[in-house]
Amino acid sequence: MPKYALITGASSGIGYSMAIALHKRGYRIIGIAPEQFLWEMKPLEQQIGLIPVACDISDLDQVKTAAAKVKEITGNRLDILYNNAGICPVGGPAIDADDLAVKKIMDVNVVGHMYMTKYCSEMVIEAAGTIIFTSSVAARVPLSWISVYCATKAAIDQYALVLRSEMKPFGVKVHSVITGGVNTGIGDSALSSGLRLPYFDVDAVRDSMSCAADMSRNPRTTITPDQYAEGVANKICKRRDVGFNIYAGWGAYLLHYLRWYCPVWLMTLFIQIHFKQRRALSQVRQLFLQRKKMN
Repeated sequence: MPKYALITGASSGIGYSMAIALHKRGYRIIGIAPEQFLWEMKPLEQQIGLIPVACDISDLDQVKTAAAKVKEITGNRLDILYNNAGICPVGGPAIDADDLAVKKIMDVNVVGHMYMTKYCSEMVIEAAGTIIFTSSVAARVPLSWISVYCATKAAIDQYALVLRSEMKPFGVKVHSVITGGVNTGIGDSALSSGLRLPYFDVDAVRDSMSCAADMSRNPRTTITPDQYAEGVANKICKRRDVGFNIYAGWGAYLLHYLRWYCPVWLMTLFIQIHFKQRRALSQVRQLFLQRKKMN
C-alpha cells in the first residue's frame, strides 16, 4: 500500500524541499498550491511524480474541493498532512499594518491550516498518520517589525499543541516545527513598503527594517531549505514519537531557550540589538517628544 504525504505550500521554499525529502523516504507526494503557482511544481512532477492540486487554503470552498480530490487519490488514507504554507505580506510597525494584508496573513497562516486539518483529518486518522505544522521562532521571540507574522506562528503552535492531545486516541502524531533561519523568500517583500504613520518616520527605523528583512536571506544566519527538510524528515519519519516541538533551522533552539529561560527584558534587548532596533526606537521617542512640544 503506497504512503501519501500532502504538503501545502509545496511550490517553493521549505515545502518544495520537503516534497523531495519525503519522496526519498518512500512517500507519494501531493503538492498543494494556489492555481497561479502550480507551474512552480512542474519540476517536481517530472522528478518525483508529485501530484499537483490547486487550492488556496484560505478559501474554504477550495479546501473542501481539494480534500475530496485527495481522498479520491489516496483511498481515504493520508500518512502525512504537512501544513506548511505561509506568507508574510505585512511588515513594519504593528500599528501601521495594512488592514487587508493583516487579514490575508491570518487567513493563510492560521485559518487555512485549520481548514486543511479539519477536512483532511479523517484520512489521517484512517492511516494513523502524522500532522505537522510549520511554526517559527517568531512564535517564541519578538522579531522586529513583523508582529503580525509572529502572532500567526504563535497561534498555529498553540492550535497544534491542543490538537496533539485530541488526536492521540487515534494514534495520530502532531508536531509543530519551530523554524529558525532558513534561506527562503518569505520575507522579501514584507518590509519593503513605506511608512504611513508619522510616528516612525525616521531613518533609523528604515535601517532596522532593512536589517530585519535580511534575516531570511543572510547565509550567516540561515541554512538551506534542503538542509532543513532533511533534518525535519529524519525526525518525523521515525516510528517513535519525537515529541511535540521539532527545532530546525539556524538558531531555532537558541531562540527558544532565550524565550523560556531568560527574563523578558534580556530576551527583548538581545533581539533589539541584533536588528538595530534600539537606536530606531530611541529616535522614534525623540521625534514623539519634539512633536508634543510643538503642539
